[in-house]
Amino acid sequence: MKLKFALLALLASTIFAATTFAQADDPINDNEDYASFKSWAIHTQEPDPLPNMFKFCIQSYDKMIASGISPTRRVPEQVIPATYGFPRIEWKGTVQEIKEKWCEAGLKKTTADLAALHAPYKAALKADKLDLVVDETHGGITSYAMPGGKYTDDPKLLAAALVWFLDIGPPSNESEYCVNGAKRHSVRRYSFNAQQKLLGTTQKEFCGDPPASAYR
Repeated sequence: MKLKFALLALLASTIFAATTFAQADDPINDNEDYASFKSWAIHTQEPDPLPNMFKFCIQSYDKMIASGISPTRRVPEQVIPATYGFPRIEWKGTVQEIKEKWCEAGLKKTTADLAALHAPYKAALKADKLDLVVDETHGGITSYAMPGGKYTDDPKLLAAALVWFLDIGPPSNESEYCVNGAKRHSVRRYSFNAQQKLLGTTQKEFCGDPPASAYR
C-alpha cells in the first residue's frame, strides 16, 4: 500500500511537470476544480484503480461544472509518458467526453466486475461474516484461516466454520521484530454463532511463525 501511494505521488508530480509544457498559458490550468478533476480522471487510468477513484472523478467533474466550466470545454492537450507501471496517457477532448469515457464507463465496468466477484460471498455469507470478508469500499476480499491454520477465501468453507483466524502482524506503531530478531505475529481468533454474528475475538502474539496451536 505504501508503494502504491508513493507511485501515486510520483504520477502526480509527472502530471504537474507535463502540464507546465502543455499549453501552460491556458487559463483552465489555474482552475482548482479542473485540476482536481484532471487528477482523479488520470488516476482512473491506473492498472488497478480503486472503485472510489471513479466516484471521486465524477464528483470532481460535477463540482468543476458547477464552478462555471462548460461541459464542452476542450482540455489543453498533452501526453503523459508511461512510467513505473503506469500507462501512457493522452489527455485530450472535452471534459464531458473524458468524464463519460474514463469516469462513468470505468465505474460501470468496475461495478459489474465487483458484483460478479462478490456474488458468491453475498450468497453464502451474511451479517458480520460478510462484512469481514467483503471490502465494499475498496472491492477486495479477505481470506481467513480455518482451524489448523490453512487460509481460504472459499465462501462455503467460511460460511460453515464457527471459528476463523487472521494473522494481523504487530501494531502499526510498533516494531515488526522481537528482541531476538524473530518477526512478530499476532493471531486473532474470531468466534461466530450459527447466524454468522460475531460473538467475540481473542488475540495471541508470537515471535516467529505461529505454531499450529495458535489456530485452535
